[in-house]
Amino acid sequence: MAISSIGARDSQIMSPGFSASASGAKTAGASASGSKGLNAELEDYLKMSPAQRFREGLLKKLGLSEDDLAKMGPEQRKKVDEQMGDLARQEMQKISDKAKGNMVDTSA
Repeated sequence: MAISSIGARDSQIMSPGFSASASGAKTAGASASGSKGLNAELEDYLKMSPAQRFREGLLKKLGLSEDDLAKMGPEQRKKVDEQMGDLARQEMQKISDKAKGNMVDTSA
């Protein structure tokens, strides 16, 4: 069950590929304990700022988590930070390119 009812602008900021199935709930008839975990995961996600969601999405694209990042040495972390910077620039460029096509002249 993907979060798909979010507006186009917000979905670009959100963590890409976030889905309820990632927490382990495999079917709609999941156990009550599974849905509690899912609810907690969703609540944590919704409490994040857009910047935190964006960062989480970048880490996910690199196949990393905050815990993985915390375990890295300074040199490894610097390389990951550079990769994240490159990914962030690419994402911002995509958003900028889409915004250019959406302008409408309302002065007439």
